[in-house]
Amino acid sequence: MKKGIILMAILGLSSQVQAQIGIGTTTPAQKLDVVGSTAVKSSVFLDPIDYVNNPSGFTILGTDPQSSVVNGKVLAVENLYTPLTIQPYSVTNIYRDDLTDLNLNISTDNFFITVANFEAIPSSGNNGIYTDTSANPVNKGHFVFNIFESGGTWHINISYPTLNTQNTTDRYTYNFDVVMYSKRFYKNLGTVTYDLGGSNNGSAPAAPSGI
Repeated sequence: MKKGIILMAILGLSSQVQAQIGIGTTTPAQKLDVVGSTAVKSSVFLDPIDYVNNPSGFTILGTDPQSSVVNGKVLAVENLYTPLTIQPYSVTNIYRDDLTDLNLNISTDNFFITVANFEAIPSSGNNGIYTDTSANPVNKGHFVFNIFESGGTWHINISYPTLNTQNTTDRYTYNFDVVMYSKRFYKNLGTVTYDLGGSNNGSAPAAPSGI
């Protein structure tokens, strides 16, 4: 008889372990269902998530101590609060080889940006950046990137200042990735300047202040 009671207790415990747990609700919809607490305005579900095969089902929960609206409450991390966002761009039909000013319309208040994975593709029939075959060739130079703020948004300039394409009808496609860092996770330490005094070698006197 005792064995039967123990077996029933074990079976009962197993069913409780597999049961759904509700906080603020008597009918939980997930393994853990929290409803109507002071920190969470709506339901929060905790379930095993395969992020590798199902990234769209992945949710980060966090607090934002900088926001007077959030005020320490737990929220889902969305676009503005995501630490790192990568946006690929393909800018086509550029006149010759100079992208003078492209307004990315990315807020400078919310994001700091960098550019990666640059690729310059000449259009069909375009000979590309020409080679100077004269008796006194000039420096062939290199592409120059300039990312700058204007009117509250980020702008980008890409050019090849020392040489040009062969024909005024030539066109380029520039492919690149814009990496956006949310300023809620970004700390600007300002410019660090080192005077090497004409040497090719040097050592920082100390680590940057503020890290």
